[in-house]
Amino acid sequence: MNASSLPRLSPLQRRKRSAILDGAKTVFLSQGFGLATMDDVAAAAGVGKQTVYRHFRSKEALFVGLVSSMCAQVGGILASAQDEQSDGSPEVELRELGWLLAQNLITPDNLRLYRAIVAEAERLPELGQVFYENGAKVVRAVAAKILRKRFDESTAALRAATFVQLVLGDAYLELTIGYTVPNVEARFALQIDEAVAAALR
Repeated sequence: MNASSLPRLSPLQRRKRSAILDGAKTVFLSQGFGLATMDDVAAAAGVGKQTVYRHFRSKEALFVGLVSSMCAQVGGILASAQDEQSDGSPEVELRELGWLLAQNLITPDNLRLYRAIVAEAERLPELGQVFYENGAKVVRAVAAKILRKRFDESTAALRAATFVQLVLGDAYLELTIGYTVPNVEARFALQIDEAVAAALR
């Protein structure tokens, strides 16, 4: 569910919804979906449990809402940065996008979110769709927009998908499984160099 499909909320309702999502982030990312309860979320949000249920009909719906919200935040950061650099060369813009993507996705909260999505995706198929539509698809669209300065639309889309995969590479995989990555910034620098070169080759 995206923001445009939400019912119209009063300012107070928006503040409560935001507090609930903040509480859900604290609870789900520290306890995991299975151990988290709506009571925990209500306590973390500073609202009553019935208020949580008025905004989200179930724990599953709340988790999907949290995934959508966190993915949209990252997507918005990437899209805004690209708009600010729309007059740059494709190489400069791709390099900036690569660093923004890496820096945002390897934060502890976003790594925990990704692990939680993977853990629950089979049981809650909507999670995968929400994650793709609000996260991966947005990132690829930003990269494709940059690449359309040099390539036709279909080539740009294909190279954008490859670019994102190369930016994240093995370093992101290792981080998501809890492996300590030595010299993580240097690893991503190499991956981003290769991603930019491959996308513009």
